[in-house]
Amino acid sequence: MAKQQPDHPRGNAAKANQEHIAVLELGNSAWHKWRKDNPDVIPQLGGAELDKMGLSGVDLHDADLCGASLKLSDLRKANLRNADLTGADLRDADVRGADLTDAVLLKADLRSTDFRKSVLETAKLAEADLGGAYLDQVDLSDADLTRTRLVEAGLKGADLCGAHLVKANLHKADLRNATLRKANLAGSDLRKANLQGADLRKVNLSGANLSGADLRKSRLTKAKLTKADMHGTDLRKANVSGTDLKAAKGIKNQ
Repeated sequence: MAKQQPDHPRGNAAKANQEHIAVLELGNSAWHKWRKDNPDVIPQLGGAELDKMGLSGVDLHDADLCGASLKLSDLRKANLRNADLTGADLRDADVRGADLTDAVLLKADLRSTDFRKSVLETAKLAEADLGGAYLDQVDLSDADLTRTRLVEAGLKGADLCGAHLVKANLHKADLRNATLRKANLAGSDLRKANLQGADLRKVNLSGANLSGADLRKSRLTKAKLTKADMHGTDLRKANVSGTDLKAAKGIKNQ
């Protein structure tokens, strides 16, 4: 039997179902029983006020949370696979260890949200605000981060392999030892970003601004740097084999 579909397009906020909210407020046991008893019902929580709620380990897979407010909520180890959080507000929420595979977070407010050790593989985060967010060691492989704001975000050791970061703002982001192999960072802002020891093999940095960035000991092999701004970029001990540094602007002898 197919799952009951919402009567509004995915990504458009709708009024939350008050019965669904009431069950959620009863706690995890009641909620999990309700989901088990109603496997074909998609939770309608769009626009709901869920600030500061204890939702650790909650099952919200496929849920409609468009425009929901989850500020300061505890979502540790929550199941948010394929959940629609378009335009949701998760500022300062604790989402550590949660599963957000295939989740939709378009234009979501995720400032200072703690995503450490969570999974955001193939998640859609285009135009979301992740300024100051904690994303250390997070799986963001193949995620869509187009035009996403990641100013001063912590991405140490994160997996961004194959991620789409076109025109993303990574100003002063911490990407030490992150994996960005085959990621697309064309036109992105990486000014003063810390990329020490990062894996940048076959990355596309065409037109990116890397002025003042720290790429010491990074692996920049076979990278695309056409018209990239590398004024003041630190490339000491970086592996640049197979990369045409002359295609970039501002590189001096390292």
